[in-house]
Amino acid sequence: MTAQQQRCRLAAFDFDHTIVAQNTDTVVRDLLPNEVTGPSARALNELVENWTLYMAEIFRLLHEQQVTEARIRDTIRCIPEVPGFVRLLKRLKRLNFHLIIISDSNSVFIDEWLKAHHLTDCFKAIFTNPAEFDEKGQLHVRPYHQQTECKLSASNLCKGRVLEHFVIEQDLRHNIRYDQVFYVGDGHNDICPVLRQRACDFACARQGFAMEKHLVKNRNKFKLRAQLLVWKSGFDLLEQLNALPQLHWLNECEDAIGLRKAAEDARRASAATVVPVKGANIEPEQ
Repeated sequence: MTAQQQRCRLAAFDFDHTIVAQNTDTVVRDLLPNEVTGPSARALNELVENWTLYMAEIFRLLHEQQVTEARIRDTIRCIPEVPGFVRLLKRLKRLNFHLIIISDSNSVFIDEWLKAHHLTDCFKAIFTNPAEFDEKGQLHVRPYHQQTECKLSASNLCKGRVLEHFVIEQDLRHNIRYDQVFYVGDGHNDICPVLRQRACDFACARQGFAMEKHLVKNRNKFKLRAQLLVWKSGFDLLEQLNALPQLHWLNECEDAIGLRKAAEDARRASAATVVPVKGANIEPEQ
C-alpha cells in the first residue's frame, strides 16, 4: 500500500549576509594577528580564485599564529544575526515549513552559530563545505563537491543543483511534495537556485545586495519564473510572507492553536485557584 503523499512548504536559506550579518570566513580571517607577508602572502594571492583552498590556507596560518579553536568558535558565536532572522526561522518552523541551509561557509561555523542561538532543531538539512578541527586544533575544510557545469556558481558548490536534488529526493524517497519553495539569499551564487524555481515559488533577495541587483537588472535575460520578494530584514521578510494569500490559512491555523492553548491555560489556572474558607488551612495542590 502506497503511503499518502505529504504536502508542505520548503524554505531554503543562504547563511552569510542572510541569516548572519557578516561573512563568517572573513570574520575568522581577520583573526590573523598581523598582515601576512612573504611566501604565505604569495600563496594566498594564488589561491584567492578558489575560495575553499584559500580558506584552508587561512586556517593553516591561524593555527601557525596560535589562534585557538576556542577563539575561533567564540568569534563565530558572537556574529550578530541579520535583524529578525531568529524570529523568522522559529516562526516558519512553527508553521511546519521544512527549513534547509545551502551555504558556501562550512559545517563548523554554521553548526556553532546555530547551536549558540538554539536553532539547530529548526533545520531539516544543511548543505555546506565539510569542516572539522584536528587533534592539534587546526581547522580543515573540504569542498562540498566539484562541478564545472554551472557558470553562476563556484566550483565547490552549485546551490541550484543542491536545491533541485533535495526537492527530488524528498519526493522520490520520502513522498514529500513541496507546494511552494522559498529561496532566501543575498549573493551572486544565490541566483542559480532561484532560476530553477517554478512559477509558484518565491525568490527572496536581500535589498541592495548582488542577488537583488542582478535579478532586477537582468530579469528578462535570466527568465526568472519565481515571484520575486525583496527584503531588508527578517522582520520585513516575515511581514511580507504573512501577507501572502498562500500562507493565510497557515497563520489562521496557528492563531487558532494559540487561542485554544490560551483558553486551556486559563482553564487550568482557574481550576488551580482555591478560595480559602475562614478557619480552614487549605493549600493548593503542588
